[in-house]
Amino acid sequence: MEQSKNELYENNRFLHIKPEELHLTLDEVNRMSLDEVVELSAVVVGPHNSFERGWLERNGRHYIMQRVLENAGLNNITVPEMIYELIDEKGKVSDEDILQKHPLLFDYLVKYYKTPEKFFRTYNMVRKYAHWKPRRKPLVLIYSELGRRFEDLVGELLQEIQIPFTKYKCGKRGCEPDFIINDSHWIDAKLSEHTVFNSETMQKYEPHIEKLTIIYLRKTSQLEYRRMVSPKTELIHISHYMENLSAERRAYYDEELKDIETKTLKYLK
Repeated sequence: MEQSKNELYENNRFLHIKPEELHLTLDEVNRMSLDEVVELSAVVVGPHNSFERGWLERNGRHYIMQRVLENAGLNNITVPEMIYELIDEKGKVSDEDILQKHPLLFDYLVKYYKTPEKFFRTYNMVRKYAHWKPRRKPLVLIYSELGRRFEDLVGELLQEIQIPFTKYKCGKRGCEPDFIINDSHWIDAKLSEHTVFNSETMQKYEPHIEKLTIIYLRKTSQLEYRRMVSPKTELIHISHYMENLSAERRAYYDEELKDIETKTLKYLK
């Protein structure tokens, strides 16, 4: 049962903190325990909100860091201005330059853009980032990285919709399914609908289980988004698992999935 809103404020160790005076680094927030995150984020969002414990466990770090960065005056107007100032001054901007410009500027870029390079790419000035180097990776490595990114996102989604699983270690030689639901049901994540037919996944896994689910991203046929392709194996588009999410969470996954699919299509050309 979810913890009630009022209980979030009972014996809360952070009640003495004023959100507008909160000062932390991204590293400090990421190292907080789940209980600390729930209690501090409850204080940050305030008692007027109706967030339950489960919501704060998933999103509390975001609200804490959002408040910290707001307190520091960092937003989508001031941050680009600071970077442009650095470019005018330095020509090319290094991580050290960013750290020296403002103590939380690097944290802002990591939180909202994952990496400084992605920020520079977003603003079409990646060549102004001192650590950027044009490079070409082997396609097999590119697809492997995109596949792992999709697998991680599927895992995040399964956790969010409360489907418990373990990973890889199924006890069967030569078999390492991405997600083990139980002894008779395994799940694998594939970038494209047709990928499973170009691999040995079904041949290797089916003899050991009763059900194999392939969650895929890219649609490559006109067939149903969810269908059985053998007596044991079902293909399911990832959107099936997003149907009951809030609009905010669907938007988050849609953005991440679109980025993965765009990059996949880019290297198919």
